[in-house]
Amino acid sequence: MGVSSQINYYEKKAIDQRVRYTQKQCAVLSDQIVMNGFRNYNMSSLSDEAGENVFEVEQLANNLEGRILLVDSRFKILADTYNRNCGKYLVTKETIHAMKGEEVAYRYIGKQYLQVITPIQDKNNDKSDVRGLIIAMVSLQNCNEMSEYLYDQRDNLVGIFFIITLIFSVLVALLIRNNFRRMQNELDIIAAGHQEEGLGQENFREFYNLSSSFNKIINRYKELENTRQEFVSNVSHELKTPITSMKILADSLLMQPDVPVELYEEFMNDIVHEIDRENQIITDLLTLVKMDKTQADLNITSVKINDLLEVLLKRISPIAEKRGIKIRLETMREVVAEVDEVKLSLACNNLIENAVKYNHDDGKVDVSLNADHKFFYIRVKDTGCGIPEDCQEQIFERFYRVDKARSRETGGTGLGLAITRNVVLMHKGSIRVHSKEGEGATFIIRIPLNYIS
Repeated sequence: MGVSSQINYYEKKAIDQRVRYTQKQCAVLSDQIVMNGFRNYNMSSLSDEAGENVFEVEQLANNLEGRILLVDSRFKILADTYNRNCGKYLVTKETIHAMKGEEVAYRYIGKQYLQVITPIQDKNNDKSDVRGLIIAMVSLQNCNEMSEYLYDQRDNLVGIFFIITLIFSVLVALLIRNNFRRMQNELDIIAAGHQEEGLGQENFREFYNLSSSFNKIINRYKELENTRQEFVSNVSHELKTPITSMKILADSLLMQPDVPVELYEEFMNDIVHEIDRENQIITDLLTLVKMDKTQADLNITSVKINDLLEVLLKRISPIAEKRGIKIRLETMREVVAEVDEVKLSLACNNLIENAVKYNHDDGKVDVSLNADHKFFYIRVKDTGCGIPEDCQEQIFERFYRVDKARSRETGGTGLGLAITRNVVLMHKGSIRVHSKEGEGATFIIRIPLNYIS
């Protein structure tokens, strides 16, 4: 509620109290008039009794700081404390309604007076006929003075509030400017390459949130930079290892003038194997680079996922049969989804191949397909060595290996799961792993049935 509204509220409340007080005093006078006889209040009468009764009317008028009129049932004015209209008739819309016993609201007379009409009735009479009216013109001087006082106080308060607000605004502006300058200096230091400390914490909530967001960006940049450096280091190492092996093998052949054919063939086979491994690493790296591009590179078509998985299992089954590993496909229902068939095949192929590579001889690999009204689910479960719990968050990182020695034996590049995760994310899906060391692992892919662009 505004200041003006509050003043109007108090002004109206004061007037209502004034009206109620007037009505109460007029009701007392009405009872006296009924008890003493209405004609005894006629100011034109010269009797002592009339003079005494008229004194009561004048006393009430003085009390109300206004004017009192007594009107009989014929609308004739019997008494007027101003001695102006005695004997005249007062017929107005308000007096007519009041004489009928209807309630008449007060009304303003100019800005200084209120008119309040009170009927004169014999409450002991069942008929309750209106025998006359008491018309009180009440002074509003006190109410007006109070309103003027309140308005003056309002103006003073508004002035004081304006001055305080101006001072406060200047102080806040100075503080904000200082915070901006300090933050700008810190950003200049960061822009120069010194981002070890980040932005300092500010007192204002908005500046605190802003500095916190900047620090998050800086920390994210540091993480990306560390990841980039680690990635470059891993790529360099992975690419250098086969080359180093080939150089050692080639130098061994060159250092021996008469190399037996059998040893020569063995070394050449090893060199070919290292070349194939180098080629696989480069191929996977190129695949990852393509995955890092926008989703516009996806070739989305409607694909029957059941057929896609059957083709993959037929391709991988010969490798599994050599080690006695049984692969089983379980499909709950026919699933048709909007996907990039080539990329999804690559992702699923990586999961199933890993389930075979890191499995025990005579183990099992279970692949299942299911769907609901919104997503389809591919689950690949193996009976292999499992993944330690502390390694499960890192297995989707590039070049990360749980068992590096075994990865070398199986020919892994450490990029398969990273490629799989990128493919799933490009399809707006998710991938999870559940595993216990020594009890195998279960990978679950969830992808929307309808591609979300």
